[in-house]
Amino acid sequence: MRTSDEIREDFLRFFEGKAHLRMPSASLIPAGDPTLLLTSAGMVPFKAYFMGQASPPSRRMTSSQKSFRTTDIDAVGDDTHCTFFEMLGNFSVGDYFKKEAIAWAWEFSTQVLQLAPERIWITIYLDDDEAFDHWRRDIGVPEERIIRFGEEDNYWGPAGNEGPCGPCSELHYDFHPERGMNGERPNDDSGRFVEFWNLVFMQFYQHLDGTRVPLPAPNIDTGLGLDRTAVILQGARNVYETDLFQPIVARVCELAKVEYGAGDETDTAIRVVSEHSRGAAFLIGDGVVPGNDGRGYVLRRLIRRAVRFGRKLGLTDAFLVRIAERVIEHMAPAYPDLATGRDFILRVLALEEERFQQVFDNGVRTLAGMVGYRESHRGALYELSRFAREHSSGADNAGSVLEQHGFVGHHPDVGEYERQGHEAAAEVVSGAVRAAFEAVEQGNVERIDLAFSEVESWGTTLSGQEAFFLHDTYGFPVEITQEIAGEHGLTVDMDGFRREMEAQRERSRAGGERFAGGPQARIFQ
Repeated sequence: MRTSDEIREDFLRFFEGKAHLRMPSASLIPAGDPTLLLTSAGMVPFKAYFMGQASPPSRRMTSSQKSFRTTDIDAVGDDTHCTFFEMLGNFSVGDYFKKEAIAWAWEFSTQVLQLAPERIWITIYLDDDEAFDHWRRDIGVPEERIIRFGEEDNYWGPAGNEGPCGPCSELHYDFHPERGMNGERPNDDSGRFVEFWNLVFMQFYQHLDGTRVPLPAPNIDTGLGLDRTAVILQGARNVYETDLFQPIVARVCELAKVEYGAGDETDTAIRVVSEHSRGAAFLIGDGVVPGNDGRGYVLRRLIRRAVRFGRKLGLTDAFLVRIAERVIEHMAPAYPDLATGRDFILRVLALEEERFQQVFDNGVRTLAGMVGYRESHRGALYELSRFAREHSSGADNAGSVLEQHGFVGHHPDVGEYERQGHEAAAEVVSGAVRAAFEAVEQGNVERIDLAFSEVESWGTTLSGQEAFFLHDTYGFPVEITQEIAGEHGLTVDMDGFRREMEAQRERSRAGGERFAGGPQARIFQ
């Protein structure tokens, strides 16, 4: 079996043999690039070279680049998504172009990685006849295995709000050639294909307004996903079963006293804890610290989501430091900065985990109260709504009607935090019913329908008011509120949450005005 370390080294050596300069991985914090939150692609450190703003140390370069994708945080836990990943790349700054990039990708894939040529499918941009000719005429790929796609699938970039971009050609691996030509194609939902290499033919610069202008010289930017390549070569079902993750997964299982593969729910939690622990270690190693916005908030989300899923595994004591120790031990040979920053990484993780654990359990119990109250009273909603529509009771009678239908005035024997959740949920439905009674009393037909739709949606929607209460009282991330609510079939009123957040900011600004004046007051403010 070829290890991930061997794949990484084989790639870099191959392109060194093609006169490429081996470049070290840049930081996950993009240097001098305000358009990017984090380094999200292998080409990010070379952006200035592609744009003609700086002279490259070589017109041909290769690297294994640490990368981080923030859009996938909530999806981590399935078989495919990761936040942190490694991108192997070869780059040409005004030197070679499509012909060489295509030839070398094929050579490395079939001769070095020894992938069967008949298992590789190619996708190209709709009108890129030049790329088609290279694949068909020069390489000999059969025409039926070269598929044309539009901009959504085969046009890359920019990495951020603006920057270099261009059409691309992808290499896809076919896991099930025995199915024959039965209509399945790359980029479908069959699970048969996985894209493992993207060749970007960088020809344009996209401005903030969406306009594209030609770059001073056409460039090549390729990205070979190390994780996906390891899955293919190691015969794994997903990246968590490759050697990239196995030592980390084993550590999680050891601490939680569980087995990977024992069940879907347990496996999801193991994957979340493993992946987020790894991602957090790399972010902290590059200087990111937990915060309430920007990169700091990304890190905080990772840590808090890991804690939440760790609790699902029964990990009640601090555990992230012990998993991060395994991450550092496993990954430091390829990324020595992890070993150099070990003490700092572990200290930051310990402090943030301790801080969150102090409030996490209370927030979870309160949210459980909100959810449980709905589950207990959801069946009475229709009866209450029908009664309210048929009886012109005044708004002052809303409380007694709610009490008659069992919504207020009674709390089962639950803990303090669950009771707070019950009360918050009852307050929301009480406000909605009172508004509906007022609409009926006033005879406003449009308002009546809107008011009763809010009453009836209470059973399936957690209000912005409740989500804000969890955020404001317990520092409970709204993303985790959404995730837990979703597991119980509830959505979260995010528009309402944002209104509550803005109202809080207005209150803070208004309160701050009291201290304007003398220098001591301004210092205090």
